[in-house]
Amino acid sequence: MNFIGLGIACIGMGLAALAEGWAVSKAMEGIGRNPSASGDIRTTMIIGVGLIESIAIYILVVAILMAFVI
Repeated sequence: MNFIGLGIACIGMGLAALAEGWAVSKAMEGIGRNPSASGDIRTTMIIGVGLIESIAIYILVVAILMAFVI
């Protein structure tokens, strides 16, 4: 049963990585379209990527707990 949970955690980590890539890609598109707004876009992107990364870290902690504790 732990292996199913670990597999789901791996899928969650992959989805978090895809979300980070998608967010950065869209931010770079926005900067390319409007270079004068690059500061605001970059700041918002960094905050968003930080939130996405925190979700990935929570998933990692749950996966480690499932692998070694439970």
